[in-house]
Amino acid sequence: MNKTIENERFTAAKAEADKVEERILDALRRGRSFRVEAGAGSGKTYSLNRVVEWVQANKREEFQRKKQNAVCVTYTNAAVEVIRERLPNDSFIEPSTIHAFAWKAIKRYQSALIDQIQKDESLWSKGAERVEISKVDYSLGSRYTENGVHYLYHSDVLDLFCRLLDRPKFRRVFADKYPLILIDEYQDSYKPLVDRFIEYFIAQDRGSQFGFFGDAWQTIYSSNNACGLIECEKLEVIQKNANFRSAPKIVDVLNRLRPELPQRSAVDGFEGEVYVVTCDDFKGERRAERAFQGDLPEDELKERLNLLNKRVNATSSPGETLKTLMITHKVLATQQGYDRLLNILDDGFRNKDDAFLLFFMNVVEPIYAALTEENTRGLFDALGVRRYPITRKSEKTQWKTLRQNLEEARERKTLDVLNVVAESKLVPIPPKVEEHLRRFRVEPDAIYVAKTSATLRDLFDLEYRQFCNAINFLRPESAFSTEHGVKGEEYDNVIFVISKGWNQYQFETYAPMITGVVAVPKGKEEAFERNRNLFYVSCSRAKKRLILFVSLTIDAKFRAFLTDLVGEKRVLTFGEFLALNG
Repeated sequence: MNKTIENERFTAAKAEADKVEERILDALRRGRSFRVEAGAGSGKTYSLNRVVEWVQANKREEFQRKKQNAVCVTYTNAAVEVIRERLPNDSFIEPSTIHAFAWKAIKRYQSALIDQIQKDESLWSKGAERVEISKVDYSLGSRYTENGVHYLYHSDVLDLFCRLLDRPKFRRVFADKYPLILIDEYQDSYKPLVDRFIEYFIAQDRGSQFGFFGDAWQTIYSSNNACGLIECEKLEVIQKNANFRSAPKIVDVLNRLRPELPQRSAVDGFEGEVYVVTCDDFKGERRAERAFQGDLPEDELKERLNLLNKRVNATSSPGETLKTLMITHKVLATQQGYDRLLNILDDGFRNKDDAFLLFFMNVVEPIYAALTEENTRGLFDALGVRRYPITRKSEKTQWKTLRQNLEEARERKTLDVLNVVAESKLVPIPPKVEEHLRRFRVEPDAIYVAKTSATLRDLFDLEYRQFCNAINFLRPESAFSTEHGVKGEEYDNVIFVISKGWNQYQFETYAPMITGVVAVPKGKEEAFERNRNLFYVSCSRAKKRLILFVSLTIDAKFRAFLTDLVGEKRVLTFGEFLALNG
């Protein structure tokens, strides 16, 4: 094939994308607040990085002279570190999570914070004695009062930030300190906070300039008061229409779902494949439980998914990735043995930011594996050190003892593992973990996760095997994931399981509303958007092959939607799909 023709799609998409990048930088230069609406695979992160680089190169002298900072707010600590690594050590641009940024903005206003807390019982732990406080702090994200210091819960920080933004004097000082605020994944931002940014700054063309990067159709955490689509006539909207991830046939599906944001595939040399695989050929008795009405029996679902995975892997090129997406952690957690941990951590598990989960996943388990396999390099990496950690015979004995003690403790409770690690004095324990351990000794029934009401005792009494099972599930190479868990990810092949198990998501009911096969009933707008967004996110993860595996019964309206989406010849029963050649 002629090289020019071979690269035709990429060249056209890249030229269009370059024009969009110039529009973004033009808005930045003119001081206009803007929203970059970046559909799946369109290169949102690339655009954000370009803006950060431009600001660093062109605004340094001005910002440093005025002692100002630009802020780049991202959703996770991991994303913060990625941006920080791209900046010089003395950069005036501050990468930050929204909670860390909010706290930095308000923490010096101690008298105002104390006043708000003393007046509002919602900012106190339930049943806690109201005492005089002399300081407000935010460190562990747990709400409690100790020695005159009142510690804030995560949502308290955002709430208090909003309250201070309601004060004109605070807004003036804030805008003078932070004239430029860039927000990644804007659609998941705290709505009351974004509403204030719009009302006080953007709508009035005064104060801070804002750059929002994200995609309203990828709002999948609405329970966290996420803002979703941001609209304001003073906000310049810039769409990104190229798709550098998915092959043309997958992009065709995305365009049928979302014609108002049409995309052009930049993938050359491969058209892609899309199939709907039904279970119309199952003749047995389906499940009757309320949450699983009409779905396959659990064993049958597991067997069919295993066979489907084998079929896709057998017909894929070596090295291609495959991910099977299922509706909820609750279904997966029960199947894979971390259901009690999920019930305790909730958002901390979903966001992978719980201190104990991270410590066990990134330090304890890698150290245990390295010691078991006698992998010195692995021990280096897990400890984050460069020097050889075993230099004397006595140290070798200590590490051997740690491995033996861990082997036994891992079959017992979480606290047993923590005690073994702490007593060894070989492994640095993160400050947050250490602080919770100290607190547990004094107040074992202290609330650890407010949303679930889980206590420190609940966490430490948990079988450590639950953490091990969860860590295995969270590994990148795991064949399964929740549909929520792959936002921002991409895989060569995706099996999107449309099943039952969570009443928040009923794709068979709401998906036909996306393309207008069924009208959205009045009062169901929120449920429709929740289902639409997760359906779109799941379909848009695939690079080469997308298989919609429908394990539940299909009515006429849902069948019409699926047929319109992929074409009649691409809707096959499970048996028919397995029998395909190639």
